[in-house]
Order: sequence, then C-alpha cells, then structure tokens
Amino acid sequence: MDIVSVGSFQKKIQVSIPADKVRAELDRAYQQLSKRAKIPGFRAGKVPRPVLELRFGDQVIGDVANSLIQQSWTDAIAQHKLTPVGKPEVAPGELETGKAFEFTITVDVRPEVTLSTYEGLEVEFPKAEAADEEVEKAVRARLESQAKLVEVTDRAAAKGDLVMVELTAKDGDETVATEPGTMIRTEGDPYFPGAEALVEGAAIGEQKSGKVSFAETARTASVAGRTLDVTVKVQSIQKNEIPALSDETAKDLGYEGGAEGLRQAVRGELVEAREEQSRNQARANVLQALIDANAFDVPQSMIEEQLKALVEELRLQAAYRGRDPRQVTFSGPQMADLRIRAEFAVKGGLILEYVSKKEALAVSDADLEKKYEEMADERGQAVETIKGYFERDNAVEELRSRLLEEKTLDFLLEKSKLVEPKAKAAAT
Repeated sequence: MDIVSVGSFQKKIQVSIPADKVRAELDRAYQQLSKRAKIPGFRAGKVPRPVLELRFGDQVIGDVANSLIQQSWTDAIAQHKLTPVGKPEVAPGELETGKAFEFTITVDVRPEVTLSTYEGLEVEFPKAEAADEEVEKAVRARLESQAKLVEVTDRAAAKGDLVMVELTAKDGDETVATEPGTMIRTEGDPYFPGAEALVEGAAIGEQKSGKVSFAETARTASVAGRTLDVTVKVQSIQKNEIPALSDETAKDLGYEGGAEGLRQAVRGELVEAREEQSRNQARANVLQALIDANAFDVPQSMIEEQLKALVEELRLQAAYRGRDPRQVTFSGPQMADLRIRAEFAVKGGLILEYVSKKEALAVSDADLEKKYEEMADERGQAVETIKGYFERDNAVEELRSRLLEEKTLDFLLEKSKLVEPKAKAAAT
C-alpha cells in the first residue's frame, strides 16, 4: 500500500492485493455460497464450483472486490492516521483469479496547515467609547422603566396617551362594533388602528365622529380593513409619567452615587459591552490577517459541511422568532455570501487548531468551572444546573473546544500589533 499526497489536503492510496490472497478470498466466498445455494438437481453444500461460477460469478467477484477495498480503506486510516473529510473515490481494477487486484482510493483529508508567521501582525481593534448622547439615551431608558400611568385632567388627548373611550363603528345603518369602554393607544392602537387620529385632540367628555379606515392588521376582526363611520366619546385620559433624573431616582434604580453615579455606571456598562464587540471584531480581524498572510486551500467537502451548519443555524434562529424554518430560503447572492463565511470559518478553525497545538494551549477543568459560573450568573441559575445541561447533552467537549478557540484567539491578539481602524475613504 502506497500513499501519495496530492496538494495539501488530498491523499491517493494505491493498493495491490497479492494474487494468492485474491484466490483465498474467492475460495472462501464460494465455500460459503455453496453451503446456502439452492440449485435444482444438487444437494445443499454439494454444488460444484463451476456451476456456482456460472450462476453467481459476477456477484461473488463484486462482493469480494468490495470487501477487499473496504478492508484496505480501514487499514489505511488506522496505519497512516488519516482524517477523512469526505467520501472516498475508488478507481478499481479487475479482480481475477491468479492476478493481483489493484485499485486506487482518493480521499480528501484535513489539510496540514503550517503558518509562516502568526505574531506581530497588524490587527484593527476599534476603541470602545460611549458618546454622551448614548449615555443620556440609556439613562432615559432606565427612567422609562420606572414610568407610571397617571390621570390627565387639564388637557385634551395627545400622542402617547392612553385614552378610554366609548366607541361605535357603523357601516350605514349596520352597527359593526360597539364598545362601552375601550382603551385606545394614540401611538399605534392594535385593536382599532386608524381611530387614533379621531381620539387625539379630544377632551374628557367630548364626542367626535368621522370616517375611519381601519388597518388590515386590526385585532378587532369586524373592523379590519374596512372604512366605517366612527363615533368616540372620551371618558378618561392617562399618560406615562417618567420620573426626572435625581439622586433619589438613581437610588430607587439601584445605583450608588446619585444621578452622576448612575450616569457613570451606565457609561461603564456601555463601554464594557462595546469592548466585547470590539474584541469580537478584532478576533475576526486577526483570523482574516492570518488567512491573508498564509494562503492555503481547503476541501470543498469541509466548506459544504460548514455551509450546511450555517444554514441550519439561521433556520433555527428563524424558528426562535416564530417563523417556520422550512419556509426560510436564501437567494443566490445570500448563498454566495454564506459560502464565503463558511470558507472563512473552516480556514479559521484550522489556523486556531495549528496555533493551539504549536503553543500547547489547553482548557483546564478550572477554566470550565469558571465558564459555568459566568453562565450561571448571566442566567440567574445554579452552577450545578448549568453544568448538568452540558453533561446531559454530552456537550462538555464541545464547550471545551469553544473555550480553546477563544483562548487561542486571545493569545493571537496578545501577539499582534493592535491599531485603530483606518478611516474609510470619503465617497467621491
């Protein structure tokens, strides 16, 4: 058995089975066939071989050839420590008694990646910052979480209010809908979408009438998509009252240091989130830099497998959003983009595998425990519960592999020259 490398990821296995072994395998096959063959005029086990060869020769030769090919393939994997990534292709010769059986097996294997360099690369690492307007917007969002509904008595209904009205909708003399008391949201009401304009500007006790074209999306089925004569009478008006930023409000929200302490804490949260985004982008940048600096090819079978995983992941995300994953399709340009991403992922994974082995990086049990604790804190669950999820799903080694990739990426960043992203050229 001889193995020849064809490029960086293909192996050609050339096999020659000696004539005496071919003869022995054929003899064994005919002996077994003779025991079970039922041919009129012959007792079981007494069928002459020439008769068997005449009736079953092609089948026996095919079975023996397949058996010898499979055994040689198994031996090649074990002896030469091959890692196939696709189905082997076999170019068989003719199997005949008295002759050696020769054939060739060609298979794609995991590429043997060797990097010329992976230190000192220039990698863009966006600076994590939070602008003042972003901080104020985030502070307001926290204040809005403390908003309370309060009654409005000194003005007419305005955009953003919740207005309780008596409502009647008619189509000529036919009463389509009547509500003695229903709440209308003046910013996108889901039940009577279209009635907001009639309600806005009306004071408590005031009655207004007019034609309303209700949206098709109205949750009140009787009015959906119809233009009707509508009369509303305002019964009450409510608004969301957002508390002003003060030391007391900051304390109620769980922040120390008063209003300024809240602002600084919010800024820190934004910067921390932005730093994680920047680090993730830098991780992708360092992989791209390594791919650019160390050109190598990968088998199409690995790209196809990764592409399939990407498509399934996107369909799973669609299912989480309530869509039928079977209805999720991708256009030609979208599939082309996914294929590029798949090739990047395959090459990136091989690079990380090379670097982690080269630098003897590993994930310890302590690293796993730390990750379990982080996930438990994020989800508000016990560490043992999180650990149980992974153990029950046999996903501990998958988590360990993911952590090793992260550790290797961080190692590469430490060995890189981190720079600010270059300014994009202005469009001319």
